[in-house]
Amino acid sequence: MKRFTTVQFLVALAVSTVLAADYDDPIARYKFWPMASAAYSDNPAQCVSDNFAHAQFKNQYTVVCDDIQNKTCSGFTAVSINDKAIILSFRGDADTSQVLDEIIEELFDPLSPFVAGGAVGKYFLDAFNAVWNAGMKNDFLALKNQHTSYEVWVTGHSLGGAMAALAATSISKLGYMTPAKIKLITFGEPRVGNVDFAATVDSLVPYTFRVTHAFDMFVQLPQQGGDQGYQHHKAEIWYDNNMAVGAAYVVCDEDEGAGCSDGFPAFSLDNHHFYFNTGYLFAMTGCPGYNPNP
Repeated sequence: MKRFTTVQFLVALAVSTVLAADYDDPIARYKFWPMASAAYSDNPAQCVSDNFAHAQFKNQYTVVCDDIQNKTCSGFTAVSINDKAIILSFRGDADTSQVLDEIIEELFDPLSPFVAGGAVGKYFLDAFNAVWNAGMKNDFLALKNQHTSYEVWVTGHSLGGAMAALAATSISKLGYMTPAKIKLITFGEPRVGNVDFAATVDSLVPYTFRVTHAFDMFVQLPQQGGDQGYQHHKAEIWYDNNMAVGAAYVVCDEDEGAGCSDGFPAFSLDNHHFYFNTGYLFAMTGCPGYNPNP
């Protein structure tokens, strides 16, 4: 782990005391990350069954969401009986060309008004709406009515993290579930919307953690502020290491924390692709043996 300067260490220590008791590395590592990774698979049901001792896979939805190159976006629904949780997972970008389309659109297109509050990147909103309205929303509502005491766990990596933030915030705003029953953990999530949107997420989804890996370059895109006024929502969990079991992390309970990834230049594509010491495609063949306590 990189050595902090005295000032950086004091800033990181100050912000890490706020939510350190709430963030749970094993839950993020063994529950949410495999589900975020599984969304890249054509058979996420295998990872769901491998990672949870008692789970039910519901459906996967893959639809065209990019009117430039007809690229797809995807997500799936499942239930963990042991955890008493409905799972909503959103896939990240399908390939490099989709990343480029996304970046171009977020840089030059005006932000779109978001139903829960604020404004968000048009690509992110179109992607979320395409998957949500393809059947994920109906699945969620059916599962919510079937499992009335359950929480909802929402996750995703990269573009999937942006879609997950929109899903969790919508669920809270529309009163589908109380904020206390919503858990949102994302990985390598880009900036999704403006300052008002960040405030909306902060208020509607109190249990929200953006897990970031060292110098993940996509975490700092789109650029903060700028013509569109992009800003992250809180809270950030920053691992400045290989994220192996037992690795240290810093908690920044603020939208843009200088003690976390914001305070350092982000230039690594590898850091974006590897979380918890595994590549984001590890779930393509299921998750056998990944979770020691499913």
